[in-house]
Amino acid sequence: MPSITDPLHLTSLVVPKPWGGRRLERLGRALPAEVMVGEIWEVADLASADASGVERPSTPVATGPFEGRTLGELLAGDRDGLLGQAADWDGRFPLLFKLLDVREPLSVQVHPPEGYVARHPEATLKTETWVVLDADPGAEVMIGLADGATVEQVSGAMGSPDLVQLLHRAPAEVGAVHHLPAGTIHAVGGGVLLAEIQTPSDTTFRLYDWVAETGRAPRQLHLEEGREALELAAASAPRAHAAGCRARDSSDRLPLDAGHYRLDRCHLGVGEEREIPGGTLRVVHVVTGELEGDGFAWPVAAGSTVVLPAAWHGTLRAGIATTWLETTLPERADAGC
Repeated sequence: MPSITDPLHLTSLVVPKPWGGRRLERLGRALPAEVMVGEIWEVADLASADASGVERPSTPVATGPFEGRTLGELLAGDRDGLLGQAADWDGRFPLLFKLLDVREPLSVQVHPPEGYVARHPEATLKTETWVVLDADPGAEVMIGLADGATVEQVSGAMGSPDLVQLLHRAPAEVGAVHHLPAGTIHAVGGGVLLAEIQTPSDTTFRLYDWVAETGRAPRQLHLEEGREALELAAASAPRAHAAGCRARDSSDRLPLDAGHYRLDRCHLGVGEEREIPGGTLRVVHVVTGELEGDGFAWPVAAGSTVVLPAAWHGTLRAGIATTWLETTLPERADAGC
């Protein structure tokens, strides 16, 4: 296989969910008719056994010399060209980047932290970060426990609507960043569009699913698994890191170092450009505007994603004011040894 040196335009994977909707059509996405789409996997490479409801959970290349090959196949053929000095994830691409259309409330849930995975190797650690892209008036996110809530109360309320009252609620404000280390209890109220950057895992333990409130069909709950996985201790604050992008708002919570990945929000004004050195994989999701670059098969419009492999270097350009989310990876521990 030739070296991977060009930007990768990938074909997204559409994932129906009972809580999903049609909001992603506003981003120019063609959705299957009469299907409630909850997630679009922009960048993915999971094993089929680890992905619920996704038959081939590795995103294929849409155009160019690698057209039709999946991200997993590219990694197997030219790991260094794709990832550079970053570590893979047990032989797979080490990121999962999604868009979520939460039309109805997302289940109250928790994902397995390291301690749970150590005891249950069939599970996969899942740390994630949300960026609110759009939200209806009054929409909320629910992350962690409300003040005064106890471990005993949470354990006793799992499976009932009483659990919702024990969660900390926050307005779903466009542009807001919410980091959820593995083991954090969380949910999303209806009417929210999110970008979700995460470790490559689809392991979710549902603790309450809003069946009475929405009338949707019951789904399996995972109460015992959730009790074991739930980490109630306050997570340490994410670490800032030096980055080549500067947020326009000094109060922005980005850049963020989540340990497994790093997330930044970048901006170019009208007619501006930026030179990007090689050596670092970049997953670029355009939020507003339109981004062009050396080797791009087409401009990347708002709501779309491009992967810049580590072997790529060149110039990014904006004909109009453009903002994007940029995810990079830390170097593996043995890099340079």
